[in-house]
Amino acid sequence: MTRPLDAYADIHTHRLDLACRGDVVVSIAPDTPMLAGGTYSVGIHPWDTDKPVTLTTLRRLVAAAADSRVVAIGECGFDRLRGADMERQVAVFDFQARLAARHGLPLIIHCVKAYDVLAAAVRRHRPTAGMWIVHGFRGKPALARQLIDLGLSLSLGSRFNPEVLAVIPPERLYRESDALN
Repeated sequence: MTRPLDAYADIHTHRLDLACRGDVVVSIAPDTPMLAGGTYSVGIHPWDTDKPVTLTTLRRLVAAAADSRVVAIGECGFDRLRGADMERQVAVFDFQARLAARHGLPLIIHCVKAYDVLAAAVRRHRPTAGMWIVHGFRGKPALARQLIDLGLSLSLGSRFNPEVLAVIPPERLYRESDALN
Protein backbone atom coordinates (compact mmCIF):
# COMPACT_ATOMS: atom_id res chain seq x y z
CA MET A 1 0.00 0.00 0.00
CA THR A 2 1.26 3.48 -0.82
CA ARG A 3 2.27 5.87 1.94
CA PRO A 4 0.02 8.89 2.49
CA LEU A 5 1.35 12.12 1.02
CA ASP A 6 1.96 13.55 4.47
CA ALA A 7 5.00 11.28 4.64
CA TYR A 8 6.72 13.49 2.05
CA ALA A 9 8.54 16.77 2.67
CA ASP A 10 7.83 17.88 -0.92
CA ILE A 11 4.69 16.55 -2.60
CA HIS A 12 5.27 18.35 -5.91
CA THR A 13 8.48 18.93 -7.80
CA HIS A 14 9.49 18.38 -11.41
CA ARG A 15 13.13 17.61 -10.58
CA LEU A 16 13.77 14.05 -11.76
CA ASP A 17 17.13 14.03 -9.99
CA LEU A 18 15.24 14.04 -6.66
CA ALA A 19 12.99 11.07 -7.51
CA CYS A 20 14.90 8.55 -5.39
CA ARG A 21 15.42 10.78 -2.37
CA GLY A 22 12.58 9.15 -0.46
CA ASP A 23 10.79 12.24 0.82
CA VAL A 24 9.95 13.86 -2.55
CA VAL A 25 7.16 13.22 -5.06
CA VAL A 26 8.19 14.04 -8.63
CA SER A 27 5.45 15.12 -11.03
CA ILE A 28 5.85 13.60 -14.49
CA ALA A 29 3.90 13.11 -17.70
CA PRO A 30 2.75 9.58 -18.63
CA ASP A 31 5.48 9.38 -21.30
CA THR A 32 8.33 10.07 -18.84
CA PRO A 33 10.26 6.97 -17.71
CA MET A 34 10.29 6.31 -13.97
CA LEU A 35 13.49 5.43 -12.13
CA ALA A 36 13.59 2.38 -9.87
CA GLY A 37 13.12 3.53 -6.29
CA GLY A 38 11.56 6.85 -7.28
CA THR A 39 8.26 8.26 -6.07
CA TYR A 40 5.95 9.94 -8.56
CA SER A 41 2.71 11.61 -9.40
CA VAL A 42 1.76 11.05 -13.03
CA GLY A 43 -0.72 13.08 -15.01
CA ILE A 44 -1.66 15.12 -18.04
CA HIS A 45 -1.11 18.80 -17.26
CA PRO A 46 -3.80 21.18 -18.51
CA TRP A 47 -1.18 23.01 -20.57
CA ASP A 48 -0.65 19.78 -22.52
CA THR A 49 -4.32 19.48 -23.46
CA ASP A 50 -3.78 21.78 -26.44
CA LYS A 51 -2.07 18.81 -28.12
CA PRO A 52 -3.95 15.61 -28.97
CA VAL A 53 -4.21 13.27 -25.97
CA THR A 54 -3.55 9.91 -27.61
CA LEU A 55 -4.84 6.49 -26.64
CA THR A 56 -1.21 5.50 -26.05
CA THR A 57 -0.80 8.34 -23.52
CA LEU A 58 -4.00 7.34 -21.73
CA ARG A 59 -2.87 3.70 -21.59
CA ARG A 60 0.48 4.76 -20.14
CA LEU A 61 -1.33 6.83 -17.51
CA VAL A 62 -3.57 3.89 -16.59
CA ALA A 63 -0.53 1.59 -16.33
CA ALA A 64 1.34 4.16 -14.22
CA ALA A 65 -1.57 4.42 -11.78
CA ALA A 66 -1.10 0.74 -10.96
CA ASP A 67 2.68 1.13 -10.42
CA SER A 68 3.76 1.10 -6.76
CA ARG A 69 6.10 4.07 -7.40
CA VAL A 70 3.07 6.26 -8.18
CA VAL A 71 1.54 7.81 -5.07
CA ALA A 72 -0.72 10.38 -6.77
CA ILE A 73 -2.34 11.27 -10.08
CA GLY A 74 -1.54 14.68 -11.51
CA GLU A 75 -0.60 17.34 -12.06
CA CYS A 76 -3.91 17.80 -13.80
CA GLY A 77 -6.53 20.50 -13.71
CA PHE A 78 -7.76 23.67 -15.28
CA ASP A 79 -6.06 26.78 -16.65
CA ARG A 80 -7.98 29.59 -18.33
CA LEU A 81 -4.73 31.20 -19.53
CA ARG A 82 -3.08 28.25 -21.24
CA GLY A 83 -4.02 24.87 -22.71
CA ALA A 84 -7.00 23.67 -24.72
CA ASP A 85 -10.53 24.99 -24.43
CA MET A 86 -12.15 24.34 -21.07
CA GLU A 87 -14.35 21.56 -22.44
CA ARG A 88 -11.28 19.49 -23.37
CA GLN A 89 -9.53 20.33 -20.10
CA VAL A 90 -12.59 19.12 -18.20
CA ALA A 91 -12.73 15.86 -20.16
CA VAL A 92 -9.03 15.11 -19.53
CA PHE A 93 -9.39 16.07 -15.87
CA ASP A 94 -12.46 13.86 -15.40
CA PHE A 95 -10.58 10.86 -16.81
CA GLN A 96 -7.76 11.43 -14.33
CA ALA A 97 -10.14 12.03 -11.40
CA ARG A 98 -11.88 8.71 -12.08
CA LEU A 99 -8.51 6.96 -12.39
CA ALA A 100 -7.32 8.40 -9.06
CA ALA A 101 -10.54 7.32 -7.36
CA ARG A 102 -10.30 3.81 -8.82
CA HIS A 103 -6.81 3.40 -7.34
CA GLY A 104 -7.44 5.31 -4.11
CA LEU A 105 -4.75 7.86 -5.02
CA PRO A 106 -4.69 11.58 -4.24
CA LEU A 107 -5.15 14.00 -7.14
CA ILE A 108 -2.67 16.89 -7.55
CA ILE A 109 -4.52 19.83 -9.11
CA HIS A 110 -3.26 22.81 -11.09
CA CYS A 111 -5.89 25.57 -11.12
CA VAL A 112 -5.51 29.02 -12.67
CA LYS A 113 -8.51 31.35 -12.82
CA ALA A 114 -10.87 28.35 -12.95
CA TYR A 115 -11.96 27.72 -9.38
CA ASP A 116 -15.59 27.65 -10.53
CA VAL A 117 -14.72 24.77 -12.86
CA LEU A 118 -12.90 23.01 -10.01
CA ALA A 119 -15.92 23.44 -7.72
CA ALA A 120 -18.14 21.89 -10.42
CA ALA A 121 -15.70 18.96 -10.68
CA VAL A 122 -15.91 18.42 -6.91
CA ARG A 123 -19.71 18.29 -7.17
CA ARG A 124 -19.47 15.83 -10.09
CA HIS A 125 -16.92 13.46 -8.59
CA ARG A 126 -17.53 13.86 -4.84
CA PRO A 127 -13.93 13.03 -3.81
CA THR A 128 -13.07 11.82 -0.35
CA ALA A 129 -12.19 14.83 1.81
CA GLY A 130 -8.55 15.78 1.55
CA MET A 131 -7.76 13.51 -1.43
CA TRP A 132 -7.76 16.35 -3.96
CA ILE A 133 -4.89 18.78 -3.43
CA VAL A 134 -4.64 22.19 -5.09
CA HIS A 135 -0.92 22.61 -5.57
CA GLY A 136 0.98 25.88 -5.52
CA PHE A 137 -1.85 27.78 -3.84
CA ARG A 138 -1.17 31.53 -3.73
CA GLY A 139 -4.67 32.87 -3.18
CA LYS A 140 -6.31 34.79 -0.37
CA PRO A 141 -7.65 33.31 2.87
CA ALA A 142 -11.28 33.58 1.67
CA LEU A 143 -10.54 31.41 -1.36
CA ALA A 144 -8.54 28.98 0.77
CA ARG A 145 -11.54 28.66 3.12
CA GLN A 146 -13.89 28.01 0.16
CA LEU A 147 -11.60 25.26 -1.12
CA ILE A 148 -11.24 23.71 2.35
CA ASP A 149 -15.03 23.79 2.71
CA LEU A 150 -15.29 21.89 -0.59
CA GLY A 151 -13.12 19.16 0.99
CA LEU A 152 -9.90 20.05 -0.82
CA SER A 153 -6.39 20.21 0.60
CA LEU A 154 -3.84 22.89 -0.29
CA SER A 155 -0.15 22.70 -1.02
CA LEU A 156 2.07 25.73 -0.53
CA GLY A 157 5.35 26.42 -2.25
CA SER A 158 7.92 29.10 -1.54
CA ARG A 159 5.55 31.90 -2.63
CA PHE A 160 2.19 32.05 -0.87
CA ASN A 161 0.01 34.44 1.09
CA PRO A 162 1.09 33.86 4.73
CA GLU A 163 -2.42 34.75 5.94
CA VAL A 164 -3.77 31.47 4.50
CA LEU A 165 -1.90 29.48 7.13
CA ALA A 166 -4.51 30.56 9.68
CA VAL A 167 -7.37 28.97 7.71
CA ILE A 168 -5.81 25.71 6.50
CA PRO A 169 -6.18 22.83 8.98
CA PRO A 170 -2.84 21.01 9.44
CA GLU A 171 -4.29 17.78 8.02
CA ARG A 172 -5.16 19.65 4.81
CA LEU A 173 -1.80 21.41 4.38
CA TYR A 174 1.08 20.14 2.27
CA ARG A 175 4.46 21.58 1.26
CA GLU A 176 6.02 21.60 -2.17
CA SER A 177 8.85 23.16 -4.12
CA ASP A 178 7.35 22.92 -7.64
CA ALA A 179 10.97 23.19 -8.76
CA LEU A 180 11.73 22.62 -12.42
CA ASN A 181 15.52 22.33 -12.23
